[in-house]
Amino acid sequence: MSPRALSACLLLSLCLGCGGEGFRQPTLEQRLPSGRTLQVTSCLLVWGVEHGERHLDQDSFSLEYVSAVPPTDSQELEREALDAFELIRPVSEQWHFATATVSAFRSAERTGKYDIFAFSRSPDGRWSSKRTTMKVYNTESGDKPGHS
Repeated sequence: MSPRALSACLLLSLCLGCGGEGFRQPTLEQRLPSGRTLQVTSCLLVWGVEHGERHLDQDSFSLEYVSAVPPTDSQELEREALDAFELIRPVSEQWHFATATVSAFRSAERTGKYDIFAFSRSPDGRWSSKRTTMKVYNTESGDKPGHS
């Protein structure tokens, strides 16, 4: 077998072996200041860009995690999100960011409903947050906005 054919077979094997049902979303177990632990699925530096325009004042950090709190327990979910925010608050302040987001998903697969906590920092340095419930739509199963 030629080296080119061997390379092609190896590439095909890797592509076939990496797809399908075997993929699991990686998570990182992180201990919070309160002592509880969370499964973090993503922590990103988000650039403030809209329609190709750069907005430095919109740069922020975004943290996504799997929540262990039932979605019906709003107060406990908010406490958990505030606790999770403490993972990115110090670095957000160090970078002089005025906003940050924390998203609480129901599973590591990021499907269905989830909550976004949008944090904003006032000029005096205090942080406040606003909660919004969103939904990830699964287009493979025919799930579309407006359908349950």
